[in-house]
Amino acid sequence: MKKNELYRNHNYIYLLISNIINRCGDSLDTILFTWLVYLITNSAGWSAIIFGINQATSVMIQPFVGPFVENINKKKVLVFSDIARALLVLYILHVYTKNMLSPFILIFMTIAISFIEAFHMPAGVAVIQHVLPDEYYDKGVSVNVSCTKIAVLVGTGLSGIVISLFGIGISLAIDALIFLISALLIIKIEFSVQEEKKMDRIIGREYFVSLRDGFGYVFDHKKLLKLCFLCVLINSAVVPFDALLAPIAGEMFRGDAKIVSLLSVSVTIGTIFGSLIFARMKEEKKDNTLVTFCGIVLGIYYIFIAFVSKYIAGMIAQKLLLLVGSIIIGAALGLMITYVQVKFVKEVTKEYIGRVSAIRFSLTYACAPVVSFVISIIYKVTVVDTGSIFVGFGIVIVILFLLANKISGV
Repeated sequence: MKKNELYRNHNYIYLLISNIINRCGDSLDTILFTWLVYLITNSAGWSAIIFGINQATSVMIQPFVGPFVENINKKKVLVFSDIARALLVLYILHVYTKNMLSPFILIFMTIAISFIEAFHMPAGVAVIQHVLPDEYYDKGVSVNVSCTKIAVLVGTGLSGIVISLFGIGISLAIDALIFLISALLIIKIEFSVQEEKKMDRIIGREYFVSLRDGFGYVFDHKKLLKLCFLCVLINSAVVPFDALLAPIAGEMFRGDAKIVSLLSVSVTIGTIFGSLIFARMKEEKKDNTLVTFCGIVLGIYYIFIAFVSKYIAGMIAQKLLLLVGSIIIGAALGLMITYVQVKFVKEVTKEYIGRVSAIRFSLTYACAPVVSFVISIIYKVTVVDTGSIFVGFGIVIVILFLLANKISGV
């Protein structure tokens, strides 16, 4: 690939910028919703309920929207979903200014936003195939992953500042504006004539045929099944870290939110590095062994943080080791995430990319609450501490990724 050739592709740049500001909007969205829920309910229970509804909605809807997305204009899906997100945020702003906002309205908004995202995500994956030639997928996907991770990092950091400086009302207006700008950028993308003229062909029986064909396509292609298995394994493996961030900080390291920030930011920085490293790797290195190695590193990291919390006494030394270890594991996650995304784009034809992506996203989201439930049971039926739980999960993850290397030669 010629130097800077990717960045001369105006369609890709429009998509990239749209994705970047969209992730910033998502970050602001998340902080705003979290704050609003607690502000009007003063209850952590309501936060958990809304989080669960958000996850459950995505899991249930994703596989069934794939056939719709596959057979309509992808650009229209992205534009309309961004506009719909903006309108929902404006509605929240309206009811907030009228002092009418309630937990039940937020539940409805959560379901509506999750419903919209169920269309947006598979369409976003499919668009890559329309704006990039095959030989640019590795570079294009890795740059997209790293830039959107940076956007999440920056967006999360700036969200608190924006809310504290301007208040919730103006922050909601800014959030809506972000999604409108994203929609305008997508409008500027030029698709093929065939895609631009594509109309909704999913009516009645044709929808169920398309849905059946989507699942059939996945189950008939062993490489896709193995990729789905890797996605489930990777996302299941990171659940203990995501779900137990607060106990890591409070119980294992006797710290506060600063430890949570240190872990989150360093892992995100590592993920950015990992996705950029992937783009520069030799092609023969980009195989299933890479995922196995990175998965084993993740398992060792879990054991490592338990070791640091128990045997390293100095707080400064602990933080330095956590920083270095978290950046390394973030890089491993970045490599794995970019690998599976690139592989999916390469393996699936344009006719099926929307349906297959929807199925993959659903499987990925479904594993998180299952693993979280297992963790909660462990806490309830045993007397082990958080450090011991991480040692146990670390060993299990190492074993699972070693086994995955034998059965998933993608």
